[in-house]
Amino acid sequence: MNTNQIMTVKIGNFGVLEIGHKTMMGKVSQVLEMGNRNRKAKNLEPIPLKEILRKQDLWEFIISRHTQLLRNSNCGESPHLKNSHFNNDFNPDKLNFITIQSDYGKLKEFKTAEGKIQYGELIKQFSNLIQSKKGKYGGTWAELYILLKIASMLDKDLEVEIYRVFIEENLLSLRDIGGDYYKELNMAINTLPDRKDKNNHGIYIQIAKQFREKLEILNTKGYNEEEHNAFIQDTRAKWLNNLIFSIDTELVTSYKQLTKVLEKLN
Repeated sequence: MNTNQIMTVKIGNFGVLEIGHKTMMGKVSQVLEMGNRNRKAKNLEPIPLKEILRKQDLWEFIISRHTQLLRNSNCGESPHLKNSHFNNDFNPDKLNFITIQSDYGKLKEFKTAEGKIQYGELIKQFSNLIQSKKGKYGGTWAELYILLKIASMLDKDLEVEIYRVFIEENLLSLRDIGGDYYKELNMAINTLPDRKDKNNHGIYIQIAKQFREKLEILNTKGYNEEEHNAFIQDTRAKWLNNLIFSIDTELVTSYKQLTKVLEKLN
C-alpha cells in the first residue's frame, strides 16, 4: 500500500496514538500525555517535552538511529539522509559497512555556552526522525524508534505496551499487507464477467462495508483504534487473500457469488 495512512491505534489502557503506517511517524504529544498520566497515578512528577528534548541521551539515540538508516540506505536516496550535518562524511560506497559510526561529538555544535542543547536546531537535522508540523496534523511527530525512546523516559509500563502493540503484534506491517490486498481484490473484481468494463467504485465501497460488518467495526469511521489491532488486521488480510484466490481460480464468477462467499468466511 503506497499511501501513508494516519492510523489511530489503541495502546492498551493508556490511550491512543496517531501514527503513519508507512512512515512510522507518530504524535509525540500523545505519548507524553499517556506517560505523564501514568506518572501521576504513581505519584511521580510529570516530565514536560522541553525537558526530554534537552536530554543528551535522547539525541545520542536519534544520532544512532540516523546512522543505522545511513548504513541500510540504498545509496542514501532520501534527501533527509543526505542533508543532515550528522552524516559523518557520507559515502554511498560504504553504506552497507559497519565503518559508518555515530558521531556524538557533533552535538557540542548545537549547545549554548552554558551547555544547553538547542533542540530546535537539532530537529532540523533529523526531519526523517523527528519534526514539527502545522495544520491538521500539527505538533511534534517522531519515528516509532524515537517514540519508544521517549516512552522509556516517561514510564516503563507504557514503553512495554507500545513494544507489544507495534513490535510483537507487527501492527504496521499487517496494515500494509491488508491495504495491498484491498487493491488486488478491487482489480480482481474488475475481471468478474458481470463487472468487466464497468465502473465498480460503488462495488468496492460495498465490499469494504461488508468487511467492516463481519469484523464488527461498522460504527467506526476512517482509521481508528477499534480497527487497529493485530487480530482484525490479520483476519481481514486472510479473508481478502481468500477472495482474490477464489476469483483468480474462477471459483467465484460473479459479484453476487462474491458477497455470498464473503458472508461465509470465518
